Amino acid sequence: MIQTRIVLLFAVLLVTTAAVADATEDLTKAEKISAAATENRQALNFDGKAFSGPAWDRLIAEGRVAQFFLVGEEHGIAENPKLVAQLFSELSSSGYSRLAIEISPTMASLLDAALVKDGLDGLRTLFSKPGGEPAFFGMAEEAEMLAAVRKAIPSGQPVLWGTDYEVAGDRQLLKILERAKKPAAARLALDNLVAASAASWAEYAETGSPQFIFSFAGDPALVRAVSEAWPNPDPGSAVILNTLEKTLTTNKLWMQGKRWESNQERAALQRQNFLRYWHAETQRGEAPKIMAKYGGSHMVRGHSQTAVYDLGALLPEIAAIEGGHSFSMLILPGAGSLLAGLNPSTWTYEPHPAEGGYLKGLEPLMNAAFEETYTLIDLAALRPLVGMSHKNIDNELFRIIHGFDMLLVMSGSNPSGELEHD
Repeated sequence: MIQTRIVLLFAVLLVTTAAVADATEDLTKAEKISAAATENRQALNFDGKAFSGPAWDRLIAEGRVAQFFLVGEEHGIAENPKLVAQLFSELSSSGYSRLAIEISPTMASLLDAALVKDGLDGLRTLFSKPGGEPAFFGMAEEAEMLAAVRKAIPSGQPVLWGTDYEVAGDRQLLKILERAKKPAAARLALDNLVAASAASWAEYAETGSPQFIFSFAGDPALVRAVSEAWPNPDPGSAVILNTLEKTLTTNKLWMQGKRWESNQERAALQRQNFLRYWHAETQRGEAPKIMAKYGGSHMVRGHSQTAVYDLGALLPEIAAIEGGHSFSMLILPGAGSLLAGLNPSTWTYEPHPAEGGYLKGLEPLMNAAFEETYTLIDLAALRPLVGMSHKNIDNELFRIIHGFDMLLVMSGSNPSGELEHD
Protein backbone atom coordinates (compact mmCIF):
# COMPACT_ATOMS: atom_id res chain seq x y z
CA MET A 1 0.00 0.00 0.00
CA ILE A 2 2.79 2.41 0.95
CA GLN A 3 4.69 1.56 -2.22
CA THR A 4 1.56 2.18 -4.30
CA ARG A 5 1.07 5.61 -2.74
CA ILE A 6 4.70 6.53 -3.41
CA VAL A 7 4.32 5.55 -7.07
CA LEU A 8 1.12 7.59 -7.37
CA LEU A 9 2.75 10.61 -5.69
CA PHE A 10 5.74 10.38 -8.02
CA ALA A 11 3.42 10.24 -11.00
CA VAL A 12 1.57 13.35 -9.82
CA LEU A 13 4.87 15.18 -9.39
CA LEU A 14 5.95 14.25 -12.90
CA VAL A 15 2.67 15.48 -14.38
CA THR A 16 2.87 18.75 -12.37
CA THR A 17 6.51 19.34 -13.36
CA ALA A 18 5.69 18.67 -17.01
CA ALA A 19 2.77 21.10 -16.86
CA VAL A 20 4.97 23.83 -15.37
CA ALA A 21 7.62 23.16 -18.00
CA ASP A 22 5.00 23.36 -20.75
CA ALA A 23 3.73 26.67 -19.33
CA THR A 24 7.29 28.03 -19.20
CA GLU A 25 7.89 26.94 -22.78
CA ASP A 26 4.73 28.79 -23.77
CA LEU A 27 6.44 32.04 -22.75
CA THR A 28 8.53 33.60 -25.48
CA LYS A 29 12.15 34.51 -24.84
CA ALA A 30 11.15 38.18 -24.89
CA GLU A 31 8.48 37.60 -22.24
CA LYS A 32 10.96 35.76 -20.03
CA ILE A 33 13.42 38.64 -20.36
CA SER A 34 10.72 41.17 -19.53
CA ALA A 35 9.68 39.19 -16.45
CA ALA A 36 13.30 38.91 -15.30
CA ALA A 37 13.82 42.64 -15.87
CA THR A 38 10.77 43.36 -13.73
CA GLU A 39 12.23 41.22 -10.95
CA ASN A 40 15.56 43.07 -11.18
CA ARG A 41 14.40 46.69 -11.27
CA GLN A 42 14.69 49.52 -8.76
CA ALA A 43 13.10 52.95 -8.62
CA LEU A 44 15.13 56.12 -9.12
CA ASN A 45 13.26 59.07 -7.65
CA PHE A 46 13.68 62.64 -8.90
CA ASP A 47 11.93 65.64 -7.38
CA GLY A 48 13.13 68.11 -10.01
CA LYS A 49 16.27 68.98 -8.04
CA ALA A 50 17.85 65.82 -6.66
CA PHE A 51 17.87 62.07 -7.29
CA SER A 52 17.27 59.56 -4.52
CA GLY A 53 15.88 56.12 -3.76
CA PRO A 54 17.19 52.56 -3.96
CA ALA A 55 18.48 52.95 -7.53
CA TRP A 56 20.46 56.05 -6.53
CA ASP A 57 22.08 54.16 -3.67
CA ARG A 58 22.94 51.33 -6.04
CA LEU A 59 24.57 53.66 -8.57
CA ILE A 60 26.68 55.32 -5.88
CA ALA A 61 27.77 51.93 -4.55
CA GLU A 62 28.76 50.74 -8.03
CA GLY A 63 30.61 53.98 -8.77
CA ARG A 64 32.65 53.87 -5.59
CA VAL A 65 34.27 50.54 -6.43
CA ALA A 66 34.76 51.16 -10.18
CA GLN A 67 37.74 52.71 -11.96
CA PHE A 68 35.58 54.01 -14.79
CA PHE A 69 31.88 54.95 -14.69
CA LEU A 70 30.55 54.87 -18.27
CA VAL A 71 27.28 56.61 -19.12
CA GLY A 72 25.86 55.92 -22.56
CA GLU A 73 22.80 57.94 -23.48
CA GLU A 74 20.22 59.04 -25.96
CA HIS A 75 21.21 62.70 -26.40
CA GLY A 76 18.80 65.48 -25.55
CA ILE A 77 17.18 64.29 -22.30
CA ALA A 78 17.23 67.16 -19.79
CA GLU A 79 17.52 64.87 -16.77
CA ASN A 80 20.61 62.98 -18.05
CA PRO A 81 23.17 65.72 -17.39
CA LYS A 82 21.47 66.53 -14.09
CA LEU A 83 22.01 62.93 -13.00
CA VAL A 84 25.62 62.89 -14.19
CA ALA A 85 26.32 66.18 -12.38
CA GLN A 86 24.95 64.81 -9.11
CA LEU A 87 26.76 61.47 -9.53
CA PHE A 88 30.09 63.14 -10.27
CA SER A 89 29.76 65.57 -7.36
CA GLU A 90 28.93 62.73 -4.97
CA LEU A 91 31.63 60.40 -6.30
CA SER A 92 34.39 63.03 -6.38
CA SER A 93 35.03 62.12 -2.75
CA SER A 94 35.71 58.56 -3.94
CA GLY A 95 38.41 59.67 -6.37
CA TYR A 96 36.55 60.72 -9.53
CA SER A 97 38.39 63.71 -10.95
CA ARG A 98 37.89 63.61 -14.75
CA LEU A 99 34.86 63.71 -17.04
CA ALA A 100 35.42 62.41 -20.58
CA ILE A 101 33.04 63.91 -23.14
CA GLU A 102 32.21 63.90 -26.84
CA ILE A 103 34.29 66.91 -28.01
CA SER A 104 37.88 67.47 -29.11
CA PRO A 105 40.79 67.76 -26.64
CA THR A 106 41.39 71.43 -27.43
CA MET A 107 37.73 72.39 -27.12
CA ALA A 108 37.63 70.59 -23.77
CA SER A 109 40.53 72.77 -22.62
CA LEU A 110 38.73 75.92 -23.81
CA LEU A 111 35.57 74.93 -21.94
CA ASP A 112 37.57 74.10 -18.82
CA ALA A 113 39.36 77.45 -18.89
CA ALA A 114 36.10 79.34 -19.41
CA LEU A 115 34.52 77.55 -16.45
CA VAL A 116 37.49 78.24 -14.18
CA LYS A 117 37.43 81.90 -15.13
CA ASP A 118 33.72 82.65 -14.87
CA GLY A 119 31.63 79.51 -14.38
CA LEU A 120 28.50 79.23 -16.48
CA ASP A 121 28.88 82.84 -17.63
CA GLY A 122 32.30 81.84 -18.94
CA LEU A 123 30.62 79.29 -21.21
CA ARG A 124 28.13 81.91 -22.39
CA THR A 125 31.03 84.17 -23.36
CA LEU A 126 32.81 81.37 -25.21
CA PHE A 127 29.64 80.22 -26.97
CA SER A 128 28.98 83.75 -28.24
CA LYS A 129 32.14 83.54 -30.37
CA PRO A 130 32.05 81.97 -33.87
CA GLY A 131 32.70 78.27 -33.43
CA GLY A 132 32.77 78.56 -29.66
CA GLU A 133 29.69 76.42 -28.99
CA PRO A 134 30.34 72.67 -29.40
CA ALA A 135 27.53 70.32 -30.33
CA PHE A 136 25.35 69.16 -27.40
CA PHE A 137 26.88 71.50 -24.83
CA GLY A 138 24.83 74.45 -26.01
CA MET A 139 21.93 72.77 -24.26
CA ALA A 140 21.33 74.47 -20.92
CA GLU A 141 21.37 71.34 -18.78
CA GLU A 142 24.56 70.08 -20.43
CA ALA A 143 26.31 73.39 -19.79
CA GLU A 144 25.09 73.39 -16.19
CA MET A 145 26.47 69.87 -15.78
CA LEU A 146 29.91 71.03 -16.93
CA ALA A 147 29.81 73.88 -14.43
CA ALA A 148 28.85 71.51 -11.59
CA VAL A 149 31.59 69.04 -12.50
CA ARG A 150 34.18 71.80 -12.72
CA LYS A 151 33.10 73.09 -9.31
CA ALA A 152 33.58 69.66 -7.72
CA ILE A 153 37.33 69.55 -8.52
CA PRO A 154 40.03 72.07 -7.50
CA SER A 155 40.59 74.62 -10.26
CA GLY A 156 44.32 73.93 -10.38
CA GLN A 157 43.78 70.68 -12.27
CA PRO A 158 41.87 70.05 -15.51
CA VAL A 159 38.62 68.13 -15.21
CA LEU A 160 37.41 67.70 -18.82
CA TRP A 161 38.86 65.15 -21.22
CA GLY A 162 37.76 65.63 -24.83
CA THR A 163 38.38 62.60 -27.04
CA ASP A 164 36.32 63.27 -30.16
CA TYR A 165 36.57 65.17 -33.42
CA GLU A 166 35.31 68.76 -33.73
CA VAL A 167 32.05 69.44 -35.56
CA ALA A 168 31.83 73.25 -35.31
CA GLY A 169 34.91 74.50 -33.50
CA ASP A 170 37.42 74.71 -36.35
CA ARG A 171 37.42 78.54 -36.26
CA GLN A 172 38.46 78.55 -32.61
CA LEU A 173 41.13 75.91 -33.22
CA LEU A 174 42.49 77.78 -36.24
CA LYS A 175 42.85 80.97 -34.19
CA ILE A 176 45.10 79.08 -31.77
CA LEU A 177 47.20 77.78 -34.66
CA GLU A 178 47.52 81.31 -36.08
CA ARG A 179 49.00 82.53 -32.79
CA ALA A 180 51.52 79.68 -32.56
CA LYS A 181 55.13 80.06 -33.71
CA LYS A 182 55.62 78.24 -36.99
CA PRO A 183 57.76 78.15 -40.21
CA ALA A 184 56.90 80.60 -42.98
CA ALA A 185 55.78 77.79 -45.26
CA ALA A 186 53.39 76.52 -42.61
CA ARG A 187 51.99 80.02 -42.20
CA LEU A 188 51.17 80.18 -45.92
CA ALA A 189 49.54 76.75 -45.84
CA LEU A 190 47.58 77.75 -42.74
CA ASP A 191 46.34 80.90 -44.50
CA ASN A 192 44.82 78.66 -47.20
CA LEU A 193 43.14 76.50 -44.58
CA VAL A 194 41.74 79.51 -42.71
CA ALA A 195 40.42 81.01 -45.96
CA ALA A 196 38.69 77.74 -46.87
CA SER A 197 37.06 77.56 -43.44
CA ALA A 198 35.87 81.18 -43.63
CA ALA A 199 34.42 80.71 -47.13
CA SER A 200 32.59 77.56 -46.11
CA TRP A 201 31.06 79.14 -43.02
CA ALA A 202 30.03 82.18 -45.06
CA GLU A 203 28.11 79.84 -47.40
CA TYR A 204 26.50 78.22 -44.37
CA ALA A 205 25.47 81.61 -42.94
CA GLU A 206 23.90 82.58 -46.25
CA THR A 207 22.10 79.31 -47.02
CA GLY A 208 21.64 77.56 -43.67
CA SER A 209 22.64 74.34 -45.44
CA PRO A 210 24.55 71.88 -43.21
CA GLN A 211 26.62 70.74 -46.19
CA PHE A 212 28.64 73.97 -45.80
CA ILE A 213 29.59 73.32 -42.18
CA PHE A 214 33.36 73.21 -42.66
CA SER A 215 33.89 69.92 -40.84
CA PHE A 216 31.79 68.28 -43.57
CA ALA A 217 32.81 70.47 -46.51
CA GLY A 218 36.55 70.86 -45.89
CA ASP A 219 39.37 69.00 -47.62
CA PRO A 220 41.74 67.10 -45.27
CA ALA A 221 44.54 67.74 -47.79
CA LEU A 222 44.54 71.39 -46.66
CA VAL A 223 45.39 70.31 -43.13
CA ARG A 224 48.02 67.83 -44.30
CA ALA A 225 49.71 70.65 -46.20
CA VAL A 226 50.07 72.59 -42.95
CA SER A 227 51.42 69.55 -41.13
CA GLU A 228 53.96 68.81 -43.87
CA ALA A 229 55.24 72.38 -43.74
CA TRP A 230 55.39 72.29 -39.93
CA PRO A 231 57.52 69.25 -39.03
CA ASN A 232 57.92 69.92 -35.30
CA PRO A 233 54.84 71.75 -33.97
CA ASP A 234 54.38 72.36 -30.26
CA PRO A 235 52.25 69.66 -28.55
CA GLY A 236 49.08 71.78 -28.48
CA SER A 237 49.33 72.61 -32.18
CA ALA A 238 50.03 68.96 -33.00
CA VAL A 239 46.80 67.93 -31.27
CA ILE A 240 44.83 70.58 -33.18
CA LEU A 241 46.28 69.55 -36.54
CA ASN A 242 45.46 65.92 -35.81
CA THR A 243 41.92 66.86 -34.73
CA LEU A 244 41.27 68.91 -37.87
CA GLU A 245 42.63 66.30 -40.27
CA LYS A 246 40.79 63.41 -38.60
CA THR A 247 37.56 65.43 -38.48
CA LEU A 248 37.65 66.26 -42.17
CA THR A 249 38.70 62.71 -43.10
CA THR A 250 35.94 61.14 -40.99
CA ASN A 251 33.21 63.35 -42.41
CA LYS A 252 34.48 63.12 -45.98
CA LEU A 253 34.14 59.34 -45.75
CA TRP A 254 30.63 59.80 -44.39
CA MET A 255 29.62 62.13 -47.21
CA GLN A 256 31.02 59.60 -49.71
CA GLY A 257 28.72 56.93 -48.29
CA LYS A 258 31.56 55.03 -46.63
CA ARG A 259 29.78 54.83 -43.29
CA TRP A 260 31.76 51.99 -41.70
CA GLU A 261 35.09 53.56 -42.65
CA SER A 262 33.91 56.88 -41.21
CA ASN A 263 32.88 55.33 -37.91
CA GLN A 264 36.09 53.33 -37.72
CA GLU A 265 38.14 56.51 -38.23
CA ARG A 266 36.21 58.29 -35.49
CA ALA A 267 36.47 55.40 -33.03
CA ALA A 268 40.22 55.16 -33.61
CA LEU A 269 40.56 58.89 -32.84
CA GLN A 270 38.51 58.53 -29.65
CA ARG A 271 40.71 55.69 -28.44
CA GLN A 272 43.92 57.51 -29.42
CA ASN A 273 42.92 60.65 -27.55
CA PHE A 274 41.80 58.79 -24.44
CA LEU A 275 45.05 56.82 -24.30
CA ARG A 276 47.11 60.00 -24.60
CA TYR A 277 45.34 61.43 -21.55
CA TRP A 278 45.60 58.14 -19.68
CA HIS A 279 49.31 57.62 -20.37
CA ALA A 280 50.09 61.19 -19.32
CA GLU A 281 48.34 60.60 -15.98
CA THR A 282 49.83 57.18 -15.31
CA GLN A 283 53.34 58.35 -16.18
CA ARG A 284 52.97 60.80 -13.30
CA GLY A 285 52.10 57.88 -11.08
CA GLU A 286 48.37 58.64 -11.04
CA ALA A 287 45.39 56.60 -12.22
CA PRO A 288 42.35 58.86 -11.81
CA LYS A 289 38.81 57.59 -11.60
CA ILE A 290 36.97 58.75 -14.68
CA MET A 291 33.33 59.28 -15.56
CA ALA A 292 32.53 59.20 -19.27
CA LYS A 293 29.34 60.56 -20.88
CA TYR A 294 28.75 59.79 -24.56
CA GLY A 295 26.12 58.57 -26.97
CA GLY A 296 25.22 54.96 -26.23
CA SER A 297 27.01 53.50 -29.27
CA HIS A 298 30.35 54.88 -28.00
CA MET A 299 29.92 53.32 -24.55
CA VAL A 300 28.67 49.81 -25.33
CA ARG A 301 31.06 47.02 -24.39
CA GLY A 302 32.18 44.93 -27.38
CA HIS A 303 31.20 45.55 -30.99
CA SER A 304 29.23 48.80 -31.21
CA GLN A 305 26.05 49.54 -33.15
CA THR A 306 28.30 50.95 -35.88
CA ALA A 307 30.35 47.71 -36.02
CA VAL A 308 33.54 49.16 -34.50
CA TYR A 309 35.33 48.94 -31.16
CA ASP A 310 34.92 52.27 -29.42
CA LEU A 311 35.66 53.61 -25.93
CA GLY A 312 33.10 51.25 -24.44
CA ALA A 313 35.35 48.37 -25.42
CA LEU A 314 38.62 50.06 -24.47
CA LEU A 315 37.91 51.34 -20.97
CA PRO A 316 36.81 48.03 -19.41
CA GLU A 317 39.99 46.45 -20.76
CA ILE A 318 42.18 49.18 -19.27
CA ALA A 319 40.42 48.77 -15.93
CA ALA A 320 40.94 45.01 -16.02
CA ILE A 321 44.64 45.40 -16.87
CA GLU A 322 44.98 47.77 -13.92
CA GLY A 323 43.39 45.17 -11.65
CA GLY A 324 40.03 46.91 -11.35
CA HIS A 325 36.78 47.06 -13.28
CA SER A 326 34.42 49.47 -14.99
CA PHE A 327 30.70 50.06 -14.58
CA SER A 328 28.49 51.03 -17.52
CA MET A 329 24.93 52.30 -17.72
CA LEU A 330 22.71 53.12 -20.68
CA ILE A 331 20.11 55.88 -20.20
CA LEU A 332 17.06 55.92 -22.47
CA PRO A 333 13.83 57.95 -22.61
CA GLY A 334 10.73 56.08 -21.51
CA ALA A 335 7.01 56.47 -22.15
CA GLY A 336 5.84 60.06 -22.51
CA SER A 337 9.33 61.46 -23.03
CA LEU A 338 10.56 64.17 -25.38
CA LEU A 339 14.10 64.77 -26.63
CA ALA A 340 15.95 67.85 -27.82
CA GLY A 341 17.59 67.45 -31.20
CA LEU A 342 20.09 69.75 -32.89
CA ASN A 343 18.77 71.55 -35.96
CA PRO A 344 22.02 71.97 -37.93
CA SER A 345 20.49 74.62 -40.18
CA THR A 346 19.96 77.04 -37.30
CA TRP A 347 22.26 75.48 -34.67
CA THR A 348 19.40 75.42 -32.19
CA TYR A 349 17.79 72.59 -30.22
CA GLU A 350 14.21 71.55 -30.90
CA PRO A 351 11.99 69.07 -29.00
CA HIS A 352 10.75 65.91 -30.69
CA PRO A 353 9.16 62.63 -29.58
CA ALA A 354 11.36 59.84 -28.27
CA GLU A 355 11.05 57.08 -30.83
CA GLY A 356 13.35 54.81 -32.82
CA GLY A 357 17.06 55.28 -32.14
CA TYR A 358 18.34 53.11 -29.32
CA LEU A 359 14.79 52.02 -28.41
CA LYS A 360 14.43 49.69 -31.38
CA GLY A 361 14.33 46.05 -30.30
CA LEU A 362 14.39 46.82 -26.57
CA GLU A 363 10.66 46.44 -25.90
CA PRO A 364 11.15 43.55 -23.41
CA LEU A 365 13.23 45.87 -21.24
CA MET A 366 11.14 48.98 -21.75
CA ASN A 367 7.99 47.06 -20.80
CA ALA A 368 9.50 46.45 -17.36
CA ALA A 369 9.80 50.16 -16.59
CA PHE A 370 7.72 51.90 -13.95
CA GLU A 371 5.19 54.31 -15.42
CA GLU A 372 5.52 57.17 -12.93
CA THR A 373 9.17 57.15 -11.94
CA TYR A 374 12.55 56.28 -13.41
CA THR A 375 13.58 52.63 -13.53
CA LEU A 376 17.05 51.09 -13.09
CA ILE A 377 17.27 47.54 -14.47
CA ASP A 378 20.17 45.25 -13.58
CA LEU A 379 21.17 43.84 -16.98
CA ALA A 380 23.91 41.63 -15.57
CA ALA A 381 21.21 39.65 -13.79
CA LEU A 382 19.57 38.90 -17.16
CA ARG A 383 22.65 37.47 -18.86
CA PRO A 384 22.25 33.86 -17.64
CA LEU A 385 18.75 33.88 -19.16
CA VAL A 386 19.93 35.38 -22.45
CA GLY A 387 22.99 33.13 -22.67
CA MET A 388 25.52 33.26 -25.46
CA SER A 389 23.20 32.72 -28.41
CA HIS A 390 21.20 35.23 -30.44
CA LYS A 391 18.53 32.57 -31.00
CA ASN A 392 15.00 33.87 -30.42
CA ILE A 393 16.25 37.29 -29.32
CA ASP A 394 16.63 40.61 -31.13
CA ASN A 395 20.26 41.40 -31.97
CA GLU A 396 20.11 44.83 -30.36
CA LEU A 397 18.51 43.45 -27.20
CA PHE A 398 21.31 40.89 -26.99
CA ARG A 399 23.95 43.61 -27.51
CA ILE A 400 22.52 45.91 -24.83
CA ILE A 401 22.11 43.22 -22.16
CA HIS A 402 25.69 42.06 -22.63
CA GLY A 403 27.11 45.49 -23.46
CA PHE A 404 25.91 47.46 -20.42
CA ASP A 405 25.65 46.57 -16.75
CA MET A 406 22.45 48.50 -16.14
CA LEU A 407 19.71 50.27 -18.06
CA LEU A 408 18.05 53.42 -16.74
CA VAL A 409 14.66 54.18 -18.30
CA MET A 410 13.49 57.76 -17.77
CA SER A 411 9.74 57.69 -18.29
CA GLY A 412 8.23 61.14 -18.72
CA SER A 413 11.60 62.83 -19.10
CA ASN A 414 11.89 66.28 -20.67
CA PRO A 415 13.77 67.74 -23.63
CA SER A 416 16.84 69.82 -22.89
CA GLY A 417 16.55 73.56 -23.33
CA GLU A 418 18.78 76.15 -24.96
CA LEU A 419 21.51 77.93 -23.00
CA GLU A 420 20.86 81.62 -23.53
CA HIS A 421 23.87 83.60 -24.75
CA ASP A 422 24.65 86.37 -27.22
